[in-house]
Amino acid sequence: MNCHLNPDSRTIAFLNESNKIEGIHDIDYSVVAFQDPQKGHFGAYVISQEAALAEQPLNIKMIRQWQAMIGQEQKEFTGDAITDEEIGHIRGPNLQKNVRIGKHIPPEWRFVPLYMQNWLEDVNEDLSNNSEIYKSDDGAFAEFVGKYFLRFERIHPFGDGNGRTGRIIANYLTTRCARPLLVFPSDYRLKNRYYEAHESESAMASYISSRVAEIRAHAEGR
Repeated sequence: MNCHLNPDSRTIAFLNESNKIEGIHDIDYSVVAFQDPQKGHFGAYVISQEAALAEQPLNIKMIRQWQAMIGQEQKEFTGDAITDEEIGHIRGPNLQKNVRIGKHIPPEWRFVPLYMQNWLEDVNEDLSNNSEIYKSDDGAFAEFVGKYFLRFERIHPFGDGNGRTGRIIANYLTTRCARPLLVFPSDYRLKNRYYEAHESESAMASYISSRVAEIRAHAEGR
């Protein structure tokens, strides 16, 4: 699968909607200039999908690379500020930064490397043991993606770009489970439901289930 050759409408929708959730409207991935497979959000998507298709386990270097590509594009083409220190570095000794997201306070920077190591071990083991189940069981798949996506977001390992990187990871997991790409809509009603889903694993699983149902409805012409 060449993810970067003639990207389909769902790929474009995923990338554009993921940016719009964060209030970024300066980039349109239907424009060929933003479809460089080695740069930007598009490139991070391509590389992550190639890793998923090759069944490469997730590691921190991969995730840092994806965030760095997203962050560098943000710095070059949008009005959203991001510092060089925040590009490609997780919060930790090299980025001693604490963050807050609404009511949620992620772990202090000093704990992030260990939390990410544990997260990586758990998600890779879960995939190795249960991917065949997730390929056929919609409920189990939604719980799996919802659990690890939410856990990543709660760690909030980066100073910026966590949402876009997390959604790239969600679709890495989706492809590992041989399922169609998930799109996270940015329109007001559905964006609110997305944010509300961050309250609990069950809420996030329900949200992912709604995205799976959207895929099935689209495939059936409903």
